[in-house]
Amino acid sequence: MTGTISWLQFRVGDQLHALDAAPVRQILRSPKLLTLPLAQRHPHCAGLMAWQGRPLLVLDLGACLLRRPSLSRGDARFLVWSQAQQAGVLAVDDVGGLLRLSATTLTRHWAPVQPGLRPPWNAIRGLLHAGAPSLVEPSILQAPWAEPIAVFDVAALWQACWNAGGAQP
Repeated sequence: MTGTISWLQFRVGDQLHALDAAPVRQILRSPKLLTLPLAQRHPHCAGLMAWQGRPLLVLDLGACLLRRPSLSRGDARFLVWSQAQQAGVLAVDDVGGLLRLSATTLTRHWAPVQPGLRPPWNAIRGLLHAGAPSLVEPSILQAPWAEPIAVFDVAALWQACWNAGGAQP
């Protein structure tokens, strides 16, 4: 790993997580969602959202990770992501600042995840562990950085949540 790496912090329930900031194209509040007919309903799918002229599936990370919908609170945030030929929307409880870590600092605070976790947790790239509160920008989500932060690959997380609901895109 070289240079500075940036991850976007987000919260689902009481858990703080992060994902690579590069694929995140936009963060929205209260977009208009088209609810899917009941026969086509997926347990983690909140519906469809139009973004830049294309329909994107919205997956609720609270429903996927915690079995408690993020959309049930009414103030969810929607992370629109696009990477290669894939795109989607993840609904989360809240969004925080960016984690910007140098490769040197990251080496000291990164724990890679071993294969074998069950979906959707198999989308975790690694854990950032406690010990460096000065590395994290202040945010409403945490003070100080004490718990490990699961860092997800956004495309793998979206796919794992989709598959965990028993559907194929």
